[in-house]
Amino acid sequence: MNSTIDILNRLLGVHSSSLASYMAFVSPWVDDGEQESLATVMDVVEDQNRTIKAIGELILDQGGVVQAGAFPLTFTSLHDTSLDYLLRLLVRTQRDDILLVEKCVASLDEHTVERALAEEALGSAQGHLELFEDLLSSEPQATA
Repeated sequence: MNSTIDILNRLLGVHSSSLASYMAFVSPWVDDGEQESLATVMDVVEDQNRTIKAIGELILDQGGVVQAGAFPLTFTSLHDTSLDYLLRLLVRTQRDDILLVEKCVASLDEHTVERALAEEALGSAQGHLELFEDLLSSEPQATA
């Protein structure tokens, strides 16, 4: 059976290796009028970092060792791509991340601090997905 620390580290890995977290290192091509959308994405990055820190602190408080995930190598090809393209990818990857976070939540005992933090992380991830979808729907669509 999985220990609570293992589940928390899985939750940490999902967040720390996500595309939303990687956005801190990407310089997307931003069209005129997209600066506000980029600022919103960077707000998500900051929120993601707060979640990562909270999970890591809880792991340490429980006597565990923090084992954050690594970014996929495929993310390195995302530099200097358009914000519109990145938003589409963020929506797709965020949906996948939410499924993983839901599994972590379900694996934790109810009525515990760990479960409450995992549920909070899930709520944030779902809110971030909604933000990305809203930003994508408000972006002018590229014509090919």
